Amino acid sequence: EVLCKNLSVRLEDIDSSSTLIDLKRRISPVKLRNPDFNLKAVNAAKQQQQPPAESTTSTKETKQQPVSSTTSMSIPSTSTTPNPPQQPSSLTATAIPNLSQYVKINANIPIPDAKTIVPLALDRAIREVITPVIDRSVTIGCITTKELVSKDFSYESDEVKLRKASHLMVSNLAGSLALVTCREPLRTALMNHLKSAITASKTNLSVAQTDSAVQTYMADNIDLGCMLIEKAATEKSLSAMNESLAQSYALRKKHRENGSNRVFRDISTSLAVSSSVNLRYPAALPDILKPQPVASLRPEQLLVYEAFERSSRNLYQSNVGTNSASGVQPPNQRNPAGMQASISGKSKNQLLEALVVITTKLDGLVANVLQQQQQITLSMLPADHEIPRHLVAARRTCSSMPPSNDQETNQILGYCQNIFKRLYDLNTNEGIFRLEVLVDLLRQIHEGGISLLKSNLNSWITFAPVETNLQVKVHRRIVILLLRRKLVSLSAVDSYLARSLTSNVNDKAQHEKWLDFAGWSVKTAVMERICTATELPLTIEYFQRLVMIPNSLTSNIGVAVKHLLDELHVNLKDNMGSLSEKAAVPPSVPSKPIASTLSSDLAGATQKALQATNHISKNDPATIREQVTFLLESWLRVYKETSGNEKTMPTIQYLQLLQQHGIGKSEEQTERFFRYSTELVVESCLKSGAKDSNSGNLLGSLNYHVLDVYGKLVMLLIHHMNSGGSIEQISAQRINLLNKILGITMRTLMSNYERVKREAGHHWDQRPWFRLLLNLVQDLGAPSAVMDPIRPSILSVFGSAFHVVQPCVVPGFAFAWLELISHRMFISNLMLVESNKGWALAHQLLIDMLIFLEPHLRSADMTDAIKHLYNGTMRVFLVLVHDFPSFLSGYHLSFCNVIPENCIQLRNLILSASPKGLVMPDPFTPNLKIDHLSEITRSPIILSNVLGPIISIKGDLDLYLESRQPHKFLQTLLPRLTKEGEDDVEIPRVNSLVLYVGMKAIARLQHGFQHLQIAQTPEMEVLQKLMDFDERGRYIVLNAIANQLRYPSSHSHYFSCVMLFLFSETDNEGVKEQVTRVLLERLISHRPHPWALIITFVELLKNQRYRFWSHSFIRCATEIEKVFENVARSCITPPSQPQTQRAVSAGGGTENR
Repeated sequence: EVLCKNLSVRLEDIDSSSTLIDLKRRISPVKLRNPDFNLKAVNAAKQQQQPPAESTTSTKETKQQPVSSTTSMSIPSTSTTPNPPQQPSSLTATAIPNLSQYVKINANIPIPDAKTIVPLALDRAIREVITPVIDRSVTIGCITTKELVSKDFSYESDEVKLRKASHLMVSNLAGSLALVTCREPLRTALMNHLKSAITASKTNLSVAQTDSAVQTYMADNIDLGCMLIEKAATEKSLSAMNESLAQSYALRKKHRENGSNRVFRDISTSLAVSSSVNLRYPAALPDILKPQPVASLRPEQLLVYEAFERSSRNLYQSNVGTNSASGVQPPNQRNPAGMQASISGKSKNQLLEALVVITTKLDGLVANVLQQQQQITLSMLPADHEIPRHLVAARRTCSSMPPSNDQETNQILGYCQNIFKRLYDLNTNEGIFRLEVLVDLLRQIHEGGISLLKSNLNSWITFAPVETNLQVKVHRRIVILLLRRKLVSLSAVDSYLARSLTSNVNDKAQHEKWLDFAGWSVKTAVMERICTATELPLTIEYFQRLVMIPNSLTSNIGVAVKHLLDELHVNLKDNMGSLSEKAAVPPSVPSKPIASTLSSDLAGATQKALQATNHISKNDPATIREQVTFLLESWLRVYKETSGNEKTMPTIQYLQLLQQHGIGKSEEQTERFFRYSTELVVESCLKSGAKDSNSGNLLGSLNYHVLDVYGKLVMLLIHHMNSGGSIEQISAQRINLLNKILGITMRTLMSNYERVKREAGHHWDQRPWFRLLLNLVQDLGAPSAVMDPIRPSILSVFGSAFHVVQPCVVPGFAFAWLELISHRMFISNLMLVESNKGWALAHQLLIDMLIFLEPHLRSADMTDAIKHLYNGTMRVFLVLVHDFPSFLSGYHLSFCNVIPENCIQLRNLILSASPKGLVMPDPFTPNLKIDHLSEITRSPIILSNVLGPIISIKGDLDLYLESRQPHKFLQTLLPRLTKEGEDDVEIPRVNSLVLYVGMKAIARLQHGFQHLQIAQTPEMEVLQKLMDFDERGRYIVLNAIANQLRYPSSHSHYFSCVMLFLFSETDNEGVKEQVTRVLLERLISHRPHPWALIITFVELLKNQRYRFWSHSFIRCATEIEKVFENVARSCITPPSQPQTQRAVSAGGGTENR
């Protein structure tokens, strides 16, 4: 009655019949040794009995251990009161609670009492070895940790950071040391206790069977015992560390309460340093390891201690302040037969329970944060906040025990789907904070090992509610958050947007709604550097088709789409100077047409830069040059005094001086400082050189000291750029500053080049600019904990800056430019960016070089400067062929588009590149059957833009290849391949056409049309039609075909057959001669020679079907005949192959041939 009254329940409302039945089924609680039912007896026993000496020592130690907040198994004090002999259950009870639930019992061993024997033996073995192990581990760990943290944190005033660092380090050291030292003693003790217990149980086992059982039980449970000892050592080390550093904590707390502005200094450390005993500490340490008088440690210094953080061996535990009922799972998962299913089920429930606990805790933390501050984002929280810690704990929980079967995976995915549904049920007044937390929780689960989550999210977003305007706003915000966290793929979002736009085209209201949704999403993704517009091709293509519809621009929605496309186009160009690693087009996206780089206004870029500089400088204060000169001179003095050490007080004071002048805060002041600084340091460098009295040009070497010191200043400013925020925001700030500095430097270089060029009789010296940029490339490319996370973005910025001052823009900078892009700190790092994201930018820079060389290489008389530049370019390509052959083989088409026909060796060098790891058979192997090679059926990877040059004829071409319609297509094809308004053939268009037609033919022959011969396909009709060109046009077409004769692949096989087919089937002797010329001129040049090129020419010489030696052009001149004899001798007449000699002779040659 009292209970019902307190619970506000009427006794009459309780169904007595069901209640009585339930009461009968209840199991009465165990009252024996339960303090809740026998409190007086337990207290009396504790007062009367005295523990043994060893237990007393352990009691004192255990009192120092913090109380664990988990409900998992823990080791109690070894001073547990001995059980009274009259209690029968004392013989089977263990001091470690619930230990029997976690030990492994092999069911195949015939010991009935094993479930009692093994836990009891393990418990006694642990208690036997734990005291000396913990004493030694904790002592060593605490002494080591105290010495190091006292030194490193001697000037750190925040006791929280000191406590966190010391806890991470001491727990790792003590736990690891205990784990290592306890194993052998525990093994011996456990085997002794197991053997004694099994022998005492009077089982009918032989000595050998007993020893085998002991070994099995010991092997199955030794890891569990070691883990429990490790956990006990870790817990005790924390309390011992707190006691050891209590004075240090108190000093820092007192310093903070006093409100002193002076830099904190730990008195205890200072005394230790001055003592005679520790005179070598820390005076003998290197400078980098000595304590620095700074107010707070840098994040990279704290990373040293954060690296001590260990992934818990248990499930989600008290390191994030949440209880868990998961218990302990031994690290070794060797389960006996018949127990795998039960253990798997337990893991599944534990993982889901832990995720639910984390989510519940996060909900409460988010609510508390929103009560204090409404306008907040996840990035604004400090790294040590509870919310980020719980999110990281979710990933560790998932990675600690990944799902072992499909059922577990589906259950976790179902839980993630519930989280995803909650995103659309949140109150919009809460802002974006709760959305960010839940989305980041999904990201942590995905990164924890639930790899299928991303593919499921790609599908879930397509079923999101979008009926109302509010739902649409929420949905597009969630899509952007998922894209930002890389939880959905760009291709899936692109398909989703394009499909939604197409399916609602007939419903005006729905169509406008989806246009607004897609436009906002694309614009936001591009503006936030999540992706580039080229990575959403389907949506962009739909927008482009929409604005091309007649009268579409008369509507508001059409105007908005047109404005969006224009804006995206601007951003695409701006991305060339962006510092995001996505600024460069990914290698999976086709590169821009090469023709777009041949802009007629490249040469006028320097004039525009000079005009822009003159316009900006009109608003400069009259004394700005003197101010910048003063700041640079101050930096020179500081650098000389500190030797460039950025941690010294003069350096810090100089950075504060720059801030006082508005540098880094004001856009205008920052631009002026770097513009005038660049001009001043370059002028100072040029003044150091001797001048020719007649021409006024500089002679001899220059003094680069001022340039080098200025480069160190730029490096220092970027390194210390930190305006607050998350790690991602700080990285973006550094990238933006670098982008700004390089942009100003390149504009100043171009304007200076144009200014000097206009002055008659003056020569522009590229050396100071080369030295300045080289210093930046080397300093920012060197390994650094600060710069390594943003390395791809740094390389992208430099690549974009080099593209701006390419040789076509600043010809006088060509040699320095080639040296910069081929520097080991740039090109190598760019090529090694993850997922080949740097390849597109490297490709663009090499194209810039080849475009500049192209008109000079066509000339018969090259200057010495061009010869040296060409040789340097050849060496760069030679290095790429050796180190990154897959890069050259992927972009072979675009490189061949800009290489003149007479540069045969350079073209052969590129076409000889093959994917790394591909082993090509010897092309001179007798009776080589290339049809039987496994590589022949594989298509090569093409990274160049094949469709760009032929986009105007692609529609008609595809229609003809499918149905041979329209009939007049072939008649009108040749004029459509010439340059506009000229009769000359457009080489990139022919190269793309030949490759595209070949790809279509290969697809036709490989998919259900194997019975067809190449002569019966419409693709061969197109290629044969190209032979109707004049000699110049045919030569270009045959070169385009020969460009595909590379390493073993389906392309090489098909185009080899095409080349031989054109030779054999044509009646035009001129075509046969040109086929021979194209093959021969590539073979008589210096090595290397493409594999398929050799195969094709050898087949042409050896196969009697082609009657190669019977044609008149073979003997048109004695010199030509000797050339063919030499080539035939080197290609098909090895000394050990006499049958090849006969085959050649049978083809129409003489015996001497």
